[in-house]
Amino acid sequence: MADNNTTGTPQDLSGKTEQFIENNSRNLTMAIGAVAVLIVAVVGYGKFVSEPAELEANQDSWRAEQYFMMDSVDLALNGDGLYPGLYDIIDDHDGTAAAARARFELGTILRSQGDYAGAIEAFGDAGLKDDVLSVLAQINIGDCQVELGEYGAASSAFGKAASAGTGSIGEDYLTPIALYKGALVDLELGDNGAAKKKLDRITEDYPTSNVKATAEGLAATLID
Repeated sequence: MADNNTTGTPQDLSGKTEQFIENNSRNLTMAIGAVAVLIVAVVGYGKFVSEPAELEANQDSWRAEQYFMMDSVDLALNGDGLYPGLYDIIDDHDGTAAAARARFELGTILRSQGDYAGAIEAFGDAGLKDDVLSVLAQINIGDCQVELGEYGAASSAFGKAASAGTGSIGEDYLTPIALYKGALVDLELGDNGAAKKKLDRITEDYPTSNVKATAEGLAATLID
């Protein structure tokens, strides 16, 4: 039988590590903005010209995305009278990349408002093709499921995020975060062995990650 002793209760560990996650939430938001800009640049004007639906969707969505990055929640959601908000972009441009990003941004807002079920639905419906935003969506789903006490589902979401992040352009940043959060869920479920494997993988495979030192310290408290 596995020994589940640590130097503190799972609740104590979660409290300490949740502070780290909160401290780094702004970095995630900044990454979202950078990736959104990158998507537009990579896709290019020629693609939009050849795909009128995408061109129209991006013309409608740029202002709402700007409001989202400025944390102007009401304007992002509902528009400013000149440009539509996220709800209208989702309804009017379904199937476009802009609508997918709008669902992601809606999920981010709903999560911040405590509507975790709504956020999970928005993230899950986004259908993001980008291999960074899609991983971020899975991480957010896992976070929301933790808030709802759905640890089994959260473990699955973080596992999917870690797998999807491996080989992506954001692997060195996203995969360690997914592994770390998955390890915290393992501790909540009483599976120290699974948690330690994830933490050790961070230490071994992602030595430059900003969660490496925290993961190494947490792993040291676990008894094999």
